[in-house]
Amino acid sequence: MKSFFEKKDGFIVYRKYPCPCGKSYIVEEQDFTPGHRDVYAFLRCRKCSRSYFIDYKNNHLTWTVSRKSAKKGGRTMHRYFRIHGDNIVECERIVNLIVQKTQPSRYEKKLIAPSTTLVNMDFIYDGMLYSWDIVLLPGFNKNGRTRWEGNIFKPLKDNGSFLDETPDAIITEVNGNTEHILFAIEFCSALQAGNQAWQRSGRALSTGRAGCPYIYIVEFVKYELNSKTRERKALRYPNAAVPYSYLNFAKATDNFVAQVYVRSESFDKTRESSLQEFDESNFAEEELCTYIIRKMAHLDTAAEEEAIFNKSLNIVKFLADTFNSNKNFTSTEWQTINDSGVDIVDYCIANNRFNFHKTMAKKSAHGKIQNLLKIMDKYSVGFTSKDLPIGIIPASRRSVFAREVKRLYREFPNKTIKKLADSEKNLLLCVIKGFKPHGDDNRPDRGSLPLAYMLSNFENEMLTVIYGPILARNYVLLKDHPKRLATNNGLWKTFLALSDYLLLDAPILSDAPNKGVQELLDTSDFKTHYLNSGTSDGALNSNAFPNTAREFHEDDVDTGIHFLFTSLLNAVCFEGMCNPPGGDWSGFSIIDNNLESRWLSLPRVSGYKRPDHLMEVFGAFEKPVLIPIESKERSADLEANVGDGLTKYIKTLIGYVPNATRQYSPVGDWYQTDTTINADRFIMLSGAAYLKDGAQDNDLVYNKSHCDMLFLMSPRYQGWDIEIVPFSENAAIVKDYLISMLPDNDSIALF
Repeated sequence: MKSFFEKKDGFIVYRKYPCPCGKSYIVEEQDFTPGHRDVYAFLRCRKCSRSYFIDYKNNHLTWTVSRKSAKKGGRTMHRYFRIHGDNIVECERIVNLIVQKTQPSRYEKKLIAPSTTLVNMDFIYDGMLYSWDIVLLPGFNKNGRTRWEGNIFKPLKDNGSFLDETPDAIITEVNGNTEHILFAIEFCSALQAGNQAWQRSGRALSTGRAGCPYIYIVEFVKYELNSKTRERKALRYPNAAVPYSYLNFAKATDNFVAQVYVRSESFDKTRESSLQEFDESNFAEEELCTYIIRKMAHLDTAAEEEAIFNKSLNIVKFLADTFNSNKNFTSTEWQTINDSGVDIVDYCIANNRFNFHKTMAKKSAHGKIQNLLKIMDKYSVGFTSKDLPIGIIPASRRSVFAREVKRLYREFPNKTIKKLADSEKNLLLCVIKGFKPHGDDNRPDRGSLPLAYMLSNFENEMLTVIYGPILARNYVLLKDHPKRLATNNGLWKTFLALSDYLLLDAPILSDAPNKGVQELLDTSDFKTHYLNSGTSDGALNSNAFPNTAREFHEDDVDTGIHFLFTSLLNAVCFEGMCNPPGGDWSGFSIIDNNLESRWLSLPRVSGYKRPDHLMEVFGAFEKPVLIPIESKERSADLEANVGDGLTKYIKTLIGYVPNATRQYSPVGDWYQTDTTINADRFIMLSGAAYLKDGAQDNDLVYNKSHCDMLFLMSPRYQGWDIEIVPFSENAAIVKDYLISMLPDNDSIALF
């Protein structure tokens, strides 16, 4: 095989070879580092990867392209993977999906560093014996932190992932010193309704356009709860355009970008008539698990991808049938668009069933924005749904639309208005508040523009209208240093990177009274800059960095507490909740009489404190012990009376009927109940966990926090030394019990 590209970088030689079908290529890395010799090759063709693989034979210095075979038996397939996650919970969720599918004959888990978990498993799949080492690395290098020596996001950025939107987890394979990204996963346990449904679309767009397969796991369905009674108020569905945008984007990029719907605790056809027509075979957890295994095993995933796409389309059609057809595309229209391959914007314009109409509360309206909306009503076409903040000005109407905008805002520059009018491209409209009353980001709005492009394509132009309050310092940066603003603020980066024009009719938050801005900016150069930002060769590779974090934070405290209770003390403990940084407050559970009761969508309650962990300990007393724990990096960061707030929160929530219940062992199906749990059946102790290094005096911490138990965490080479300091008789008994039940291990010492 003859290479058609070669580049030398130090001791590394990069070559490209044609793939079997000739439409893409193979990337080879020859590593001639003194004292180290390796060769790596990566098949970058999605089509060929279904039928071929890189075969290193019995060494790692030569390779060939071999056709995949159905032959069974043979040598053990040993591989080394890493899961980089927002937190330990999301890393372990992926491991659990692998275990669920493979049912390994050997499964071992231990800490190999304070932040780092190693999972070893052996299993047979498709007649082959696999031995996998999976390293879990929770806590990304984000928000200015450099806890890891390398940045796993760099290969994505190098290949065009330009937004500050990152997935929950990235799964990689390590060969020697090279780490290759396999796919990324996003989890969502939150209510999928309104703009919450497309809040994470930026992550799909940015990750997917880099060539990285991206899977968004949606727990279906979710209910809006009554804030006072905690009873189910309404079943909320996402707009059908959201799951279809993933299908459209996958076709446009020839990359596997998909939503996977899985059954939630709340799904119950017996109590919800609107679910009667939902076909439960469209839940795709089985295909999801199979895809993960086969992708990691370098096996063909075409069947799983097709099944997931088909099920996703069926869900699009189900959702479409639940909405008003006078204001939304019908299931028949979605099927037609999917089958014909017609551009959605062209279809909207050709059929013109409804216009775009943005509703806005009077208190949110600023300046002339209401008059602008009337102009949009007059010339726009609806973009699949009137419930979306996105519309279309057809190319044929841009000139008259621009004239009326100029008539309304006479101060707008003629040059920009002329450019807005003269283009022959269709113009997408996105009207969003952008910012909350005090100027902080309205996070769901980050997904509005990405949703529009995932439903259409980057060939259309975009006019973004912002009417929410803008911080004065951000407005100054927008005018004078827009790239700096984009670097400092992810929401502004989204606006600048995906908009051809920004129209501001918004208040400016400053000391000056009644100050506002009405301005039209041409931002097309920024959009071009960001869309052309990917310069790499498409290989999602980087140098594998060490497994040990260089600094420790609250994430690491959470990892240590989670590992202690779930991996070492799991014979006598149940983890009812773990919500490290990046979590979503989706719910907590307790065990009572072999029933797991679960409370969902945990609210903020004034004067009370939602815990970061909830542990249930059995056997220390006749009653189970509930320990809600607040975790911090430093003891000084604990709030006053946080211990009282933790116990009050749990007692208050337990007083409401659980949102879902199931048998604990063996595990049963979720169902709804009308029975409350008696809090008197439990002993309640509050806890605080933090790093011991630099901590305040124990008595000082207790007097401030009123926590019954303090967990002082000291990282060591291969895990943690955890000192438990009790401040009540019951807490002292629980401490002694936990120490007595801790098995011999190399990961955690408890004293």
